[in-house]
Amino acid sequence: MERINKKGDNMNENLSQMVKGGATEDPIVFSETELDIPAVPEVPAEEEQEGMNSIAITSLANWFEVNSPKFVNIGKPTVTITHVDSFEQLIITTLISITDGVEKRKLVVFDDAHLWPVLNLPAVDMQAYNNHTFRIIYDFNNGIFIKSYGVRNSLISVFCNDIDDQLIPYEIVRVKKHDNEIEIVHKDPAEVKAKLAEPLDAEALQLRYKQSVKAEGLTTNHDAILWLIERQGSIEDINHHLQIDNVIIDTIG
Repeated sequence: MERINKKGDNMNENLSQMVKGGATEDPIVFSETELDIPAVPEVPAEEEQEGMNSIAITSLANWFEVNSPKFVNIGKPTVTITHVDSFEQLIITTLISITDGVEKRKLVVFDDAHLWPVLNLPAVDMQAYNNHTFRIIYDFNNGIFIKSYGVRNSLISVFCNDIDDQLIPYEIVRVKKHDNEIEIVHKDPAEVKAKLAEPLDAEALQLRYKQSVKAEGLTTNHDAILWLIERQGSIEDINHHLQIDNVIIDTIG
C-alpha cells in the first residue's frame, strides 16, 4: 500500500518498500518519443517551491548525480569502464535484499541518460526496473506529490494529493519533445475526499480494470482506491502502474 511517512529519516525507508515486484496483467502501451532535453543543473530548494507555477526539466544524468546520495536502495558504482561515457550511459546499482548484513544488488543501465528527461526537483524515492524504466516520487509541497515514470527517453508525470498518507492521482502529464518544463496542476483535496466517500460503481470499475472482479468487500470509492494502490505496490511494470493511475483518476474524476 502506498503510504507516505512524513517523519524525516523514515521517509526513504518506507517509500523504498512501495514496489516489491510482481506479475503484470493486461498492461496498456504508451507511445515512445525520442526527446532532446537540455541540462538544468540547479535544483530548486524546497522553500522556493511554494510560489512555483512550473517545474523545470533536466536530464537523468544531471539529476542522478545530485540526488542519488540520498537513496539507500539506489547507488552508482565507483568503478569506471574503459571507453564508456558514464554521463551518457548511466550505470546504477539497485538494492535487492540484505541477508546477515550483506547487501545483494543488481546493475541497471540507462543508455543516453543525458537525454532522458526528469523533473528538476529533489525526490523522496526512486525505483529502477529491469526493463530500463524508473519511477521517481517527489514531495512537491502542500500535500502535492508527483510520481514520474521514465520510459525509453520519455517522461510521464502523475500529480497526486496526499490523502490520509495515500497518494491519490488526479492528473497525468506527458512531456513532449523539446519541453523545458511542465505546468503544475492542482486539485482541491476536499473534492477528492468527497469523491472517495461516495458509493462504488463496481460495474464501472470492472469495465475499467477487469481484475477488480477478484476484489471483495469494496463498497465505497475509497475501498476501491485502497485496493488498487495496494495492488500497484506489488508490480514493476510501468505501463501497469499507469493503467492503475488512470483507473483511479476515472473512478474519482
